[in-house]
Amino acid sequence: MPITPLVNKIHTPSKVILLALFAAAFLAPLPYVLIAPSTPDDVLGKLITIENVPTFQDRAKDKNLKSRLFITSVLVTNPNSYISGGEILLNWISGDTAVLPHDSIFPPQKTEAEVTAENTADMKNSQHDATAASLNYLGYNLKSVVEITDVKSESDAFKKLQKGDQIIAVDGIAITKTTDIRDVLKNKKVGDLAAIKIARDNLTLQIKLMANSAGAPVVGIFVTNSYDFPISIKFNLERTGGPSGGLIFSLGIIEKLTPEDLIHGRKIAGTGTIDAAGNVGPIGGINEKLIGAAKAGATIFLAPAANCVDLTHIPKGLLVIPVETLKAAVSALKSENPATISGCK
Repeated sequence: MPITPLVNKIHTPSKVILLALFAAAFLAPLPYVLIAPSTPDDVLGKLITIENVPTFQDRAKDKNLKSRLFITSVLVTNPNSYISGGEILLNWISGDTAVLPHDSIFPPQKTEAEVTAENTADMKNSQHDATAASLNYLGYNLKSVVEITDVKSESDAFKKLQKGDQIIAVDGIAITKTTDIRDVLKNKKVGDLAAIKIARDNLTLQIKLMANSAGAPVVGIFVTNSYDFPISIKFNLERTGGPSGGLIFSLGIIEKLTPEDLIHGRKIAGTGTIDAAGNVGPIGGINEKLIGAAKAGATIFLAPAANCVDLTHIPKGLLVIPVETLKAAVSALKSENPATISGCK
């Protein structure tokens, strides 16, 4: 029995409806976001400004080479952007852009303003911690305080705690870094009171804890580690948020403050959070950052060791070196043959 193709049995009006449905699905907005490689920025230029102390510029022996130390980032579509099925399909095909569920990047419990505020606070914290990590590495003796950068209007702390207040203790436990607050509150419940002692007038205020987006008890404030740095170090990177630039900021400061040349005319890129002790932590968007670094001509990429398992493809010609500390990152750059260092596979 001859088989007639199904398409021939669809009447013309039905074909039109079917095509319209396909077109609608192709153009319909879907709950996804796109994460694409961004152009890396060189922190050895004007992104880091150090005042009142001698600094060292590019010391590459081969004057035809220009040292570069790239901080990598990603481009993320606006949470309110219109992402069509067609765009998602094209980006899946291209391979350079990640397509992720909207709620995995922008939690539904948070507004766009809240996400932006958190990213800005994370960036400021990373810059403070990067400065502390690099100066600690160079032998400076630093002391830190935890400073409030903003107070949520819906929290019980609003109009009680103020921007600029220094937190001395929570429930009688001394606070010296931002993570100490989380550690003190982890055994409390939403609605419990926390005794927040601040430097202003040596006040101790009872604050009722609210829930964050994950339902955990929090004070409802944004905080940063503030240090009395002996050197004035400023960062000029306004359009990027989040904490992932910490490692490269630290390496940039060390490169500028020490006579030893770490970069040697190479193009180095990297990413990773950092704390004041120099510990390097994992970040998101690692694969897109590798692509951006490779396009900028980088040959070495310093990545948090914890991110090795997230790598899906390493661009040709790019050596990815996993590091867990700032000291390890410096040692990798000092190595005469970095290719012999065990890298992410």
